[in-house]
Amino acid sequence: MRPRLLLLVYLTLFCFVTAQAHIGSPDIFFNGLVGPWPASITIRMPGVVPGRAEILVQVQSKEPLTISFVPLAAGIAVSNAPPPETAQMAAGETNLYTGELWLMTSGAYSIDVRIRGKSGEGNVQIPIDSVATTQLPLPPMLGQILAVLGLILFCSAIVIIAAAAGESALPPDVLPGKTERRKYWIAATMTGLVLTLALVGGKKWWDSEEKDFRSGLIAGGWPDMSADVRVEGSQRILSLTLTRNKMGMLGPNDAATLQPDHGKLLHLFMVGRGRDHAFCHIHPVLQGKSSFEVVLPPLPEDDYEMFCDLTLSSGFSSTATNMVHLPPIPARRIVDTNALTADPDDSWAIDGVVAARESSHGDTVCRLSGGTQIIWKAHQSLRANRDAALQFLVRDPAGRPAKLEPYMGMMSHAAVVRSDGRVFSHLHPWGNYSMAAQMFFETKMSKETGVATGEVGADRSKLDDWCGPPPAGGGSSFISLPYEFPTPGDYRVWVQIKTGGQVETGVFDATVM
Repeated sequence: MRPRLLLLVYLTLFCFVTAQAHIGSPDIFFNGLVGPWPASITIRMPGVVPGRAEILVQVQSKEPLTISFVPLAAGIAVSNAPPPETAQMAAGETNLYTGELWLMTSGAYSIDVRIRGKSGEGNVQIPIDSVATTQLPLPPMLGQILAVLGLILFCSAIVIIAAAAGESALPPDVLPGKTERRKYWIAATMTGLVLTLALVGGKKWWDSEEKDFRSGLIAGGWPDMSADVRVEGSQRILSLTLTRNKMGMLGPNDAATLQPDHGKLLHLFMVGRGRDHAFCHIHPVLQGKSSFEVVLPPLPEDDYEMFCDLTLSSGFSSTATNMVHLPPIPARRIVDTNALTADPDDSWAIDGVVAARESSHGDTVCRLSGGTQIIWKAHQSLRANRDAALQFLVRDPAGRPAKLEPYMGMMSHAAVVRSDGRVFSHLHPWGNYSMAAQMFFETKMSKETGVATGEVGADRSKLDDWCGPPPAGGGSSFISLPYEFPTPGDYRVWVQIKTGGQVETGVFDATVM
């Protein structure tokens, strides 16, 4: 029998949480200004809790810098945070710093990254979710050692209890007689039976807990989300209900605890399973304690995967998932005076043309129906857990650099989905984390320390439109999205920009090795 003692200790001591922001893409990326320095920060999340997060900071600076990290838990006062960990220069590099941090509990965290140098000082809060996304195997050698130790403990317990029952009442130097030996064997038999029953019951309990834990890992997103589509007049109304699941992190009365992100409680992405590349990015509104509704755009009838981003007021963010079938678009002849109003920031793409490599330099061009071009700049072959080089130029129908406008506070939004739906991520030029969670930790830091994040030496006005170093002639038409594809496979990337008051969506396919 394979021993489970060590895993049982782990389960007893530590609370595992299987939810995760996004789906199958746990690492966090930041691209922006920290003080006066442009910096790219990658946080590689551990798959277990407790676990060590690896942090990489690449800074555009020629001067010597001191970089430190502090993990800030949402439920712990800043004054009780551990001392900062100082980053070290990576071997053979001149501007890449690395370090590690222990995340000891499950829940919402922020990594406070601070940079100091002659030019000034700055820090940034990067929110993360400390969660378990994998189950570590028990090493065979350790299992064998634990099996031997367990057998010794089992036999020792029987011998000790039997000896106590048969010989504890005897005077010194008196040998046990027939009565004492009978008591000895009765006690040994009863103890062995009780311990065996305890082991069998413990194994059944552990098997149930392990099955529950593993099913949570496979399920991925949370909270539980049910979906229903009804037709009212000329509209199709999508109803979503967020319900309490086994983690109990969102109950039927907890929708009010959601934190607006980019001004919206929910960001819902729907991806059609057919061949027409149907896609939408819409924003359901609260209609009850835990129910949301949204009028659907004119998407064709099909089965759709749903990815719903949300952030709790505790700073914890996640993505709920489900499938839904959309019925045919209803006739437009019916007039409904009580029609639900669509969010003006809702956007969609129907029959989108997938980008094709058209340039001898290796650029990939998506030509939209109105003539706008979104160009994925030339890049090397894509590999898992390496910079994906998601850099885009946008050109207007005349071929000139397009002037991009903010779309929900960002110069671009993007959705990344692997072909099997097991990977999803919502990207922005600043990174792939929740801006609502970042605001939560910035407010927490300001209240508890009296100093706002980024206040020391940072020019916040530059941060609003810094997207990375644009290529020659790129200017405001350039977009850089920090990201690394987490696993090999076939992916689709939807890049959303706003120009001329219109939201445009480009579609790109990517094969990751």
